[in-house]
Amino acid sequence: MRLILRFVLPLALGCASASAQADFSADITNNLTDTNFHTKIFSTTGKLRFQGANKDGRVNSIMLVNLTNRTSMVLMPQQHQYVENKVPQIPGQGVTFFQAKDPEDACGEYQRIAESKDTKCRKVGHEMVDGRDTVKYEFSGGKTNTGFAWIDAKIHFPVKWANSVGKGELQNIREGPQPPELFEIPAGYTKHTTTKPRS
Repeated sequence: MRLILRFVLPLALGCASASAQADFSADITNNLTDTNFHTKIFSTTGKLRFQGANKDGRVNSIMLVNLTNRTSMVLMPQQHQYVENKVPQIPGQGVTFFQAKDPEDACGEYQRIAESKDTKCRKVGHEMVDGRDTVKYEFSGGKTNTGFAWIDAKIHFPVKWANSVGKGELQNIREGPQPPELFEIPAGYTKHTTTKPRS
């Protein structure tokens, strides 16, 4: 469970839904010094899946996030168990990952889901990122000072981010419908419960 948090710690998750965003999968790259692990993201309307694997390609950490009701599930493949969280357990650090309804006018959505009410948002303009058309936004205020996000005009999702916490981007973006089972708890998994010691 701690492993998946390493991958997505700089990311806060919003609750906005997308009306015309394209489903996709991609690799997440960032400036973490530990390169022995690989993280993928899968996205469909209202749902995300973060999947971590070790250097041998073995999946060892999974987080499912429901952006609509703001809940998350951490799956533990080795134990065939899951942990349910009423809110996404990713601390609010860095630029928010969210599904923008309108990439041309995302500030309103971002400010509604930002942790700090003092956060300001400004649309900078269009920029190409790895051959993809994006809309660049600047965020300031709150805990993260100044940050930037590049929202892809087609998939309605940040494909690049940079702030005082770190920077990263999505690579190898593959558009297309994602299997529904990716965003569900697999059969045979049981809910993890913490047993309190007897007094």
